[in-house]
Amino acid sequence: MLQLHEISTQYGKRPVLENFSLTVYADDLLVVLGPSGCGKSTLLLTIAGLIKPCHGRIAFNRETIFSAREGIDVPAEKRRIGFVFQDYSLWPHMSVYENIAYPLRIRGMQKPETDARVNELLQSIHLRGKERSLPSQLSGGEKQRVAIARAIAVQPVLLLLDEPLANIDAALKTQLLALISQLKHSLHIPVIYVTHDQQEAFAIASRMIVMDSGRTIQEGCPRSIYRNPRNEFVAGFVGESNVVRCCMLQNAGADGRADELAVVRPEDIRISATGRYTGEICKIIFRGSYCSLHVRMRDTCISIHVTDEAYQIGDTIRFDILRTHVLREQDRQRNGMQ
Repeated sequence: MLQLHEISTQYGKRPVLENFSLTVYADDLLVVLGPSGCGKSTLLLTIAGLIKPCHGRIAFNRETIFSAREGIDVPAEKRRIGFVFQDYSLWPHMSVYENIAYPLRIRGMQKPETDARVNELLQSIHLRGKERSLPSQLSGGEKQRVAIARAIAVQPVLLLLDEPLANIDAALKTQLLALISQLKHSLHIPVIYVTHDQQEAFAIASRMIVMDSGRTIQEGCPRSIYRNPRNEFVAGFVGESNVVRCCMLQNAGADGRADELAVVRPEDIRISATGRYTGEICKIIFRGSYCSLHVRMRDTCISIHVTDEAYQIGDTIRFDILRTHVLREQDRQRNGMQ
């Protein structure tokens, strides 16, 4: 559906995206995950036509919408792309109804059709009865639902969401993620969802890319990226991890060279009276449904997740490591994949 080929975008002389390539398929709910400043939002703005790249090509359904070499640049308003911003960007003087109806009116839709479409969208986002409310009278979650409805009102061919839940409290995030997933299936269009929150990413993604410094570091399904991180950056950014030298884990099935690194997820460690490894608890962090034990094992401190609160700082424990993932030398450069 959407193809980006060697896109480069810069602000002034500072590069943000560098030879960035990406394919988004028709059934994708693609999550772009990465830290602040890595180029995630710039990627969406570039796709939408709100930022002009200095190099590369963008095609949608095999039709070129941007090409630096050919001088093609289809205006943003003609790309039929829905965009949901982090800060809602609702018209403050317009009611909920008027905000959603606005893009329909500027495209010439008549009032009976507009009314029907707005009422359909209000039903889908569970805001019937709020059509006369102003944005200032809505909660953050309600504002974002209105922004989503406005973005899909004109039946876009692609939906872009730029950290849409960044300003939403945790209790509402689950509801809004479920709503976005539901809309994705009913719209039958690809969706690109940008976030720095790995929990959001895991909850919603059918496919994921991890970005850093304007590049794709790893691409795949969430489970694969979590279980088989490409390098230390991905291992540390996607979930909690222990990164230790393989020489310390020969009994755990780490088949790498002694000086190579292995990733051990805290949940893949089991405390056992007959465990192969020994360590001393130096810190305990209560995390609600579990505790995180920081355990000194020789000259390395590792994290172990437990549900038992009986442990104390200074306790010596034995444990087994059930699973490891070796980071091969060729993959250890932080930005080693494009």
